[in-house]
This record gives sequence, C-alpha cells and structure tokens, in this order.
Amino acid sequence: MARRLNKVLFIEPRSPRPHIFSRVVIPRLGSVLLGTILEQQGMEVRVVVEEVAQPDYHTMDFRPDLVCISSISSTIPRAYELADFYRQQGLPVVMGGAHASFLPEEGLEHADFVVCGEGDEALPELVSLLRDGGDPAAIPNLCYRDGEAVYKNPWRPFLEDLDHLPLPRYDLIHGWKGGRTHCISIATSRGCPFNCRFCSVILMFGRKYRCNSVDRVMEEIRVNGLIARHIFFCDDNFTANRERIKELCERILQENLKIEWSAQVRVEAARDPELLKLMARSGCLMVFVGLESINPATLKAYNKSQSVDNIRECVVNFHHHGIKVHGMFVFGSEEDHYQVIRDTVTFSRQLDLDSLQYLILTPVPGTQVFQELEAQNRIICRDWRQYDGHFAVFQPKHFTPYELQYETIRATRKFYSWPSVLKRLLARDWFFVKLKAYARIHLWKSRWLKDSYVIQLKDQLFAQMRTWRRFLPGGKAVPRVGIPADIWTLGPWEANLRDFLLKFLHRLGVEVIQEGETAVEENGLVPALKSEIARLQEKADLVLLPFWQGLEDARNKMRELHQEISGETLPRLMALEFSRDTFYNACMQLGLCFNKRLKRLRRIYFQTLAEEGVQL
Repeated sequence: MARRLNKVLFIEPRSPRPHIFSRVVIPRLGSVLLGTILEQQGMEVRVVVEEVAQPDYHTMDFRPDLVCISSISSTIPRAYELADFYRQQGLPVVMGGAHASFLPEEGLEHADFVVCGEGDEALPELVSLLRDGGDPAAIPNLCYRDGEAVYKNPWRPFLEDLDHLPLPRYDLIHGWKGGRTHCISIATSRGCPFNCRFCSVILMFGRKYRCNSVDRVMEEIRVNGLIARHIFFCDDNFTANRERIKELCERILQENLKIEWSAQVRVEAARDPELLKLMARSGCLMVFVGLESINPATLKAYNKSQSVDNIRECVVNFHHHGIKVHGMFVFGSEEDHYQVIRDTVTFSRQLDLDSLQYLILTPVPGTQVFQELEAQNRIICRDWRQYDGHFAVFQPKHFTPYELQYETIRATRKFYSWPSVLKRLLARDWFFVKLKAYARIHLWKSRWLKDSYVIQLKDQLFAQMRTWRRFLPGGKAVPRVGIPADIWTLGPWEANLRDFLLKFLHRLGVEVIQEGETAVEENGLVPALKSEIARLQEKADLVLLPFWQGLEDARNKMRELHQEISGETLPRLMALEFSRDTFYNACMQLGLCFNKRLKRLRRIYFQTLAEEGVQL
C-alpha cells in the first residue's frame, strides 16, 4: 500500500559496553552510504550513529516517515529496542546488517522488513515500493511477512561497479562537527578471497574481490579524507591486491596529500618491502592484523593460511618501516587450552606489539563456527549483547567457559600493564601512551570479573560442586567414589578414556570403589545397575555415573534408572555426561568436588592426558 514517504532516519546502535578503542569513534560506512543514496533520490535523510551522538528520540527535531536500523550481533538488542519504539508510533521499520541478514525471522519480530546482504539496490527499491506501491516479492535480498508467513527473497548478484556508488556524505550524521575532529571510513573494495571459519564477510560480500578504481578512491580522499583527522580504510582485506594499493600510495605521494591512515591487512602484506615503503611514506600510521593464534593447529582449524613465523615476520617488517601494529588474537578453538593463552601473552610482549585485542571465539550467526556449535548444542548463551568477542558464549573443548573467560581477562591485563605504559612514555610514543593508559584504566573501571555474566559463568561451574561436596567427608579423610562397573556398557567408553578417568580421580586423592562386572542381558541392565548402586551407596560417599553423551538408547536407560532410584538416595548420585567435545569440562566439574584449585586440576588433567596417550 502506497504511503507518504519523504523523511528517512538511519540508526547505527551503540555498542553494549566500552572497549579500548571507544575514544576513537569511526562510523560504520553502511548507514552513511545508504543515506547518501536515498538523499540523492530526493529523500530528506538523517543518520544517527549513537557512538558519535545519541539524541533523545522522543524529542528529536527530525520526524521520520521510515526508520532503517543497521546492526551487528552485539548491538542487535539495542536495535530491537529502537525498532519496537518506532513501530509503536506506527512507523515502518527496516532492519539490515550482518545479524539480521542471517537471522531474518528474528529481525521480523521487531521490524516490517529485513534487507539482507548488500542494500545498495534493495533499499532504494523498497523505498519506491513503500511510496508508490508494488510487489515485495520482486525485490531480491528482501525478507518480509504476509500474515503469519515469512518470505525470504533470493539474494541478487553482488554489485560489480562500486564506482557507481556515491561519495558518502558525513554531514548527514547527527552531531557531526566536521573538520579535523573526527575519523572517517573509506571502503576501496568488498569481499575477501579467504575463508576464515569464524568470519561472516564472505557470506555478506562474497569471496570475489571487487574494487573501486584508484581514481575513485583518490576523489573520496580529497572530498572526505583531507578534512578528517584520520582515515580508516575499512576494507576487510585492504592489501588483497597489492599492486593496486601500491598505485594508490603512489598517487597520494604524487599529489602531496598529507593524510594519516590505517587499514586492515593480512600478514602476507608484510612480505612486500616495496609495498611497506609506499604505505609508510603515504601516511600509514597503523595496520590492524588478524594474527589469531600462535598455535599452528588452531591456525589450521581457523583456515588462516598462515604460520607463526609469518606472524613474527609480519610484525617485525611493519615495525622496521615505522608502521604500528594492532594485533588481534582469538582464543577458544578446539585446539586451544590455557597454556596457549599464557604463551600468547609472552609472545605478544616479545614481539612488542603496539596494541592488541585478545578476543574470545564467538559463534556469530552466519559463520561456519556458529553452524557447527549449534549442531553440537554447545552454544550456552543467546544474549546477543555478549557477542562482541569479549565473552565465552559457547562450551569450549579444553576450557570450561569460565576458565576461557578468566584467562582472556588475565591475558589482557598482563599486556596492558602499567610498565608497558611507562615503556611507551620513555619512548615518547604519545599516541600509544594514551591508548595503553586508557586501556589499563578501562580494564580497572570495567571490573570484568564482577560482570554479571562472568559471575554467572563462575556460579555455573561451582554450583553442582557445592551440592555434591555436602556428601563428602571433612578433614583429611579420603573421599570414596563408587562407580558401577556395568555403567561402562551404557556407551562407547574406550578403554583408554575409562582408564584416564580412573587415574585422574586417583591423582586427586580419591578412592574409587567398583562393584565387580556382572554379565547381564540387555533387558536386565537397569535392574543390575540399580543393585550395584544400592551396594555402592553403603560403601561410598558418592556414586558416579559417567554417562556417554549422544546415545538415545543410553539416555532412555539413564532416565529409567533415575526414575527407579528413590528420591532419598538420588542426591548422592552424581550423573555426568561425557563426550569427546565436553570431556575436559566434565572432568573439571568432577574434580572440583575434591579440589577447588582449578590450576591444580588442569595440571593433573593434562599430565594424565599425556601419560595415557589419549587423543581428544
């Protein structure tokens, strides 16, 4: 149905919490560019970037006819809050951005339309439809509801001619002061030829590397860049085509443009001395590099196509040319454990990285990691505010979620120490004196370990332990744990895994009591186990039922067993699920019943793992 539509409001919601770069506000380009496209088509446009300035939406002097909200996963709760606010006023709302693109059904619970992927063509077509009428099924990339039914139109081919897009108008941003007080983004390409498992870029923008011409980039630098304090080239892989970037740097030098800039690059860029020299001469202050891990197995698991030697060479070469390096590491892969994190801190300090972020692997919707962890039922948190790379929202393989969280916080504090600030001060490196000091103060003010979610992770780890410990003897008495011998038949317990678990308990100072194995028929397994448990209840402080996860038949038997055991003895029955993906977590949960020191439990676990030759 056609409606009056003259004013369009774009909103880029704020982050749920500050981070080390909070003082350096660089607006995301999407809303500014789309606003410019609609403004050129005769619409009156206002862009609110809440990190720049957040108005009071109740009294704002701009009364929109349409509201467009772009969001990533960590800002989507705020986006939904704003969408609900404007829909209550009877205004149509369009959601866009990576999160809504991959979970459009969720977005449509709060918005009238979702534009998936690139919106450069889809959004103007939608605006024309709302203004003049038409069939929404004819607009590729659009998702919408018709009654209770959700329709998801196919995505159109990726835009090839990026030069056709207008120069973004930053003066459309609410509260934008202009001049050399702000940083701006310039995109010179879209897409990435690589395929990192935790990244959604190739799904949003494709693996084909599409570029603006150098002439077009130079025009944008002259129009927007020269009046900014700093330019951030926001390409996902700025140096994917090195010859093109060399040409761009040479043009900047030829025109004698005095600019300061930074960009996101991969380690391969540092292997080209000519490129590094041109980048430094043309004003490159810093590069942001996804170093990801110093664990070769993790790099392979991430599909990073780089080695630890490449990382070291990258940082050394950039520093040799006077270019600062911001490194980004991601903890929590299937190959990581606590020692990898601690070794990474040592490695980072030895390399003298200028700044960094220790991030936690986050299963962002749309990524391979999300799909795999979702299928394995290992995602433990659906509060999207925690999906900013700083919180453990899934069940890791060789950490408990709380350990992954704690070790990452500890690593960040180790790197951003006061001695590291003093070192930059003595070198008169004023920018990084301020950045590192701000990071240290931020860490102090944020009180990460007091965060409600972090406390929740800790409570989850220790909650069951507190229940079970009530049945253990105090003082120096050796706790006795009974394990029914027939329980091993309830799942594919390999001999080495069973032996590992028994040895792990022995090293914790636990006396393990096992009833003798009894040959039973299939139909008689539950009664036999019940008899074993009854005998063990008289001899042991706790009875452990190590249950192998994922077998429905075993689950049914365990459920039947629970129902048959009286409520009086049930509290002393410790049922734990084990699998290859959760083996470490189950062992830590079990170990905490007998020793509260996680550090000692980890040491015993990994030593026993090595001695038994167990591969998980």
